[in-house]
Amino acid sequence: MYHNKKIGIFISHIMGFYQKNVCQGIIDKALEYGYTAEIFASMDGENLGDYSLGEESILTLPNFDDLSGVIFASETYPNEQLKDQIYSLLKEKCHCPIIEIAVYKQQFPSVSLENNHPFFDITEHLITEHHYKNICYFGCADESFFSDAREKFYRDALKKHGIAPHAHSIYTGTYTAQSAAEALRFFEENETKPDAVVCYNDKLALLLMTAAISAGYHIPEDLAITGCDHSEEGQNLPPSLTTVSFPVYELGEASVEKLMKLIHEENVPAITVVHAQMVLENSCGCSLTKETPAIYFEQKLTSQIASLESSILSSMKMSAEFQNIADIDEAMDLLENYVHSIPNCSEFYLCLYANWDSVSQHILELTENEMDFEPSQDEIILKLSLRDGKRLPECSFTKRSLLPEHIYRQSDSAYLYFPLFFKNKTFGYIALAYENNRIDYHFQLVHWFMNINQLLKRLSDAKRTSILVSHLEDIYTKDALTGLDGSVDNKATITTNGGTSGEGKTESKTYGFQFKKIGVDNDANALAGAQFVVKKKDGKFLKQDTESKAWSSVDDQTNATVFTSGADGLVQFKGLAAGDYTVMETSAPNGYAQNFRVTFDVSIAENGTVTFKQDLLHQVTLPTDDQIATVKNVKSITQLPLTGAAGTTLFTVVALLVAGAGVTVAVKSRQRMH
Repeated sequence: MYHNKKIGIFISHIMGFYQKNVCQGIIDKALEYGYTAEIFASMDGENLGDYSLGEESILTLPNFDDLSGVIFASETYPNEQLKDQIYSLLKEKCHCPIIEIAVYKQQFPSVSLENNHPFFDITEHLITEHHYKNICYFGCADESFFSDAREKFYRDALKKHGIAPHAHSIYTGTYTAQSAAEALRFFEENETKPDAVVCYNDKLALLLMTAAISAGYHIPEDLAITGCDHSEEGQNLPPSLTTVSFPVYELGEASVEKLMKLIHEENVPAITVVHAQMVLENSCGCSLTKETPAIYFEQKLTSQIASLESSILSSMKMSAEFQNIADIDEAMDLLENYVHSIPNCSEFYLCLYANWDSVSQHILELTENEMDFEPSQDEIILKLSLRDGKRLPECSFTKRSLLPEHIYRQSDSAYLYFPLFFKNKTFGYIALAYENNRIDYHFQLVHWFMNINQLLKRLSDAKRTSILVSHLEDIYTKDALTGLDGSVDNKATITTNGGTSGEGKTESKTYGFQFKKIGVDNDANALAGAQFVVKKKDGKFLKQDTESKAWSSVDDQTNATVFTSGADGLVQFKGLAAGDYTVMETSAPNGYAQNFRVTFDVSIAENGTVTFKQDLLHQVTLPTDDQIATVKNVKSITQLPLTGAAGTTLFTVVALLVAGAGVTVAVKSRQRMH
C-alpha cells in the first residue's frame, strides 16, 4: 500500500564496494521497520571533469516533505563543494531527522566507522605473536589525512613495546608498482632489513607484495605484509593477506537504528561508533585459514575482464546507435533493448521535465539568462517505464514525489535516482530498482547514462538550432532597417544559347547567367575548383547533354551536371528557360570551409531579366551595372561577410552554430523552403 514512510539517502560513487554494502544495510534494516529507501546517487568520485558540472542537480530531486528521515554518507564525496551544497540544502529544506555517516567533521548526529585503531592491534600482533622488531609503515600520499591517522596508531603500538621507528621505517608512496619497489628499497637501506610492513590498505600491500616477490623475498618467511580493506583480491591470492575488515553493512544498519530513534523522538548520542576488526591470515605468519587455490582468483579475474570488455563494447555500440537518433520516441525504443540487459534490474524509469528541450525566450538576445535557462520541474513526463520486463504506457504527473503514485502503490522497492544532465544543463532523472532490493549497480551504467545525457543534449540543441534558423529566415526576408524585401533586382547581360547578343530566331527563348567565384586573401580575385549544381523550383536537378547542350530534369543530385569554376573564377549557365532556380555549391575548393558552402536563388523573368537573391550568409555580392555577381568562399566563421543591420545579427547567431552539424541543419532548412 502507498505510504510516505521513506528514508532518503545521499551517497556518491554508488558502484563502490563500501557504498553498495552501506546502502544494502540501510535498505534491509529500513524494510524491517516498514520503510523504503530512496537513494540519491552521484558520480562525484569518477573524475569526469566539466561533464560533472550538473552533478549539483541531484539537489533538486528530493521532495523532503515526502521523507521521514535522511541519511547523508558525507565521507563518500571527494568534491568538497558538492558536499557543502548538500549540507546547506539539508539545513535549509529538510525538517525531518538527519543521520550522517562520517568519520570526521560531522554536522549532524552521526554513525562512524572506527577504522584506524586496528592498526594498533595489527602492529601489536606482529610484535607479540611473531616477535618482529623492525616493523615499517607504507603510507599513501594520495590519501594523506587517513594515512597519517593510521600511522599514528602504528607508532603508538611501537611506543607501547619500547620500539622506536628509525629513519627508514616510514615511507609514503602512491598506487604504482614503481612506488612499491622504491618503498622496498627504502626500507632495506636500514642496517637491519625489515621484518614486516604495515600498509595503509590492501592495494598498497598487494603492490608491495609483488615488488618483494620480484626481489626474491618469500612471504611471510622473509617479510610479513599486512593491509586494510579485506579486499577479495587480498583474500584469494596466496598467501592470503592479513588485513582489517570494515563492517560496512552493519554500519548501514546502525545508521537506520539511530534514525528510527530520532524519528520516534528518543535521545541519541552525538556519535555512534562501529568498530573495524583485524583479520588474521597467512601474510603475517599466521596459518589460521586454508589457502585458496590461485586458479580460483585467476578465473574470477578473467571473468571480471570479460565483463569489463563486454561493458565497453556495449557502451560503444549504444553511442554509435544513438548518433542516428532523430527524436526522443525513437531513442526510447532503442534504449528499451539495452535496459533489458541490466543484471537483476526489475524496474527502470526515465523521467523528463516537461519542457526539457525548450529554450529560453532570451535565445535571440544571447544573454546569460538564456545560457543559464533551466527547465521547470513542476510537471514530469514518465517517458520510458519498464517493470518486470514489460513496458508501461507513457504518462505525465505533477512532481509531488519522484514517480507516479500508481508506481509506489504497487511496489515496496528501494529506488536509486540519478540526475540526467550534460554539463550544467539538466533534463530529468532515472530511477532504478533491483530484484529483492539487492543492489547490483555496474560501472557499465555510468557509460550508458553518459550516452543518454549526450543524446538528450543533441536533441535539445537540434531544437534550438531550428529556432535560430527560422529566425535567420525572418531576418533575411525583410531588412531590419528599411523593412524592405532583402532581394535586389538587377538586370544582367542576356545571351542566347548561341552566345550572341540580340534577338533570337527561335520561338522558344532561352537565357543564361554567370557569376564569379572568389575566396579570401590571395584568392580574392578568382577562385578555381568550386563545384555547383542547379535545381528547379519543383525540386528536380538539371542535367545538360554534353553534345546538344539540351537540359533535362533528374531526381537525384548525383546525376546532375556539375559546373566547376575555372582559373578566372567564372561559372556560366546557358540555355535556361525563364523560371526560378537554386544554385547549390556541392564542394568548396581545397583549403576552404565545407560547412559554409553557398546556396542562393536566381530568377529569370519572361523578358530575360535576371535577379540574384541574397543568400543566407551574405556570401553572394549582387551584380551592379558594371560588375557581375560574385560568390565568396571562407576558411572560417570569422571570415563570413557582415552586411547591414541583419549582418550584425547574423554573426551572433551563426557564432552559436559552431558545430558543423548546426550549420548543416541551417542549410538544409533553407533548401527545404524552395
